[in-house]
Amino acid sequence: MNYKIAICDDEPNELEHISSLATKWSIESGHICEIHTFTSAEAFLFAYAEDKAYDILLLDVEMHGISGIDLA
Repeated sequence: MNYKIAICDDEPNELEHISSLATKWSIESGHICEIHTFTSAEAFLFAYAEDKAYDILLLDVEMHGISGIDLA
């Protein structure tokens, strides 16, 4: 199965770590994943306005500006 995943976190190290975990899961599970990373909720919303076809959202709950909880 193919999945489109959005990862939203304002901490670059966490964004990289979560992205690598999603990539590892993709490889180990045999799923094809298209992973998109965003450094803010606002950046995600801008992209989401153009393409709403995300299957999985991984959101940081404590971001500057719009939190992951508010974004959800």
